[in-house]
Amino acid sequence: MAIKLSRASGNNFPQPPSPKLFRNIAVTFVLITLAVIAIALWTSSVKATVIVKAKSEPVSVDTVFDISSTPLADQIKGRVVSGTFTEAKEFPVEVATSTPVVVAPTPAPVQETPTKTVGRVKIINNYSKDQPLVVKTRLLTSDGKLFRISKTVTVPSGGSIEVDAVSDEAGSEYQIQSGTKFTIPGLWIDLQHLIFAQAITDFQSGGIISNPTTPKKTASGKVLTAGAQAKAYEQLYAAALEKAKQSLSVEAGAEAGWESVYLINTAQKQSNVAPGQEADNFLAQVKLNVTAVFFPREDVLALLRTRLKEKLPQGYALADFDLSKATFKLESTDMKKGTARLAISAEAMSKLSIDSPDLRKDLIVGLPADEVIRKWSVLDGVEEVDVELHPDWVRRLPSMKDKITVVIN
Repeated sequence: MAIKLSRASGNNFPQPPSPKLFRNIAVTFVLITLAVIAIALWTSSVKATVIVKAKSEPVSVDTVFDISSTPLADQIKGRVVSGTFTEAKEFPVEVATSTPVVVAPTPAPVQETPTKTVGRVKIINNYSKDQPLVVKTRLLTSDGKLFRISKTVTVPSGGSIEVDAVSDEAGSEYQIQSGTKFTIPGLWIDLQHLIFAQAITDFQSGGIISNPTTPKKTASGKVLTAGAQAKAYEQLYAAALEKAKQSLSVEAGAEAGWESVYLINTAQKQSNVAPGQEADNFLAQVKLNVTAVFFPREDVLALLRTRLKEKLPQGYALADFDLSKATFKLESTDMKKGTARLAISAEAMSKLSIDSPDLRKDLIVGLPADEVIRKWSVLDGVEEVDVELHPDWVRRLPSMKDKITVVIN
């Protein structure tokens, strides 16, 4: 089979590209490159700071924890100690600013009645200080018969003094014999076995007394008032409590930075002069039985922070906590085991934190600034929102969350 070759007529070879085409391609590439660079520069230069002013919200907790000198895993190391502390002091009696005078009416006819029994007693003082006793100080027999001394006396320390005494009531049963012993109930119990009285004569009846309803002129002088006595007790109470705090702290070996809680188990107060009685001085005493619990401050702070955080809503953090504002109550103690249970009530302030799911930056990327303010201002716990953009002529937040900073105030 024969092959026929033919030749095309004319010039049919492809023409080379025009130099103008290459120039257009190059220009286009440069423009695209510049645009990409411009966009990159633009993107990297836009920054935003969102400032959130958060509301302070209170959070409180009521909890208990155990203190032990040998703490277990769920206990706090501490010390439990107890003791009795006494403070006594002699106080002067102030002169009354004014002395009321009762004007006696026209005397009524004297009614004769049997006299009260009268005798002489020796008052013995085995105490380390002189003991003043005002007129009408009570003397009490073992079977409950009451007598009163006839005048104010001062019994010297380690000595004795004699004075007349009169029965509180009339009657033959008050005719007691010499040698009868008396206690002085006006003294506090610790002094009654050191200062006492004994009859040195028989007590006999005799004579008459005026009608007891006849008013008498009020005597002038130094009279103990209830207010002065209460002030003395208050001073002694504070002194006894301060002594307890110092002594129990040393006994417990409390370290620096330890907190303490004190419980007044019992408080007793006594005086050798009753309000309304005349005296130059009076002796007052306060006795306290105190239990103290000592524990490390930081351990309690850590425990309370944990308990408070458990009360916080999601996205909140503690903003302020002061242990001094917490209240402690000693619920129970076991002195043999050296343990105590404390109830504590504490309150702190909390705020929205940067970890709040409502304040995620990816929720606001690319949004207009005013929309971010509107969106976040309505969130619970937010008081105010402000947006700062750079450069300041842009109106939208960056599209990259790394270019956004959220600040919680």
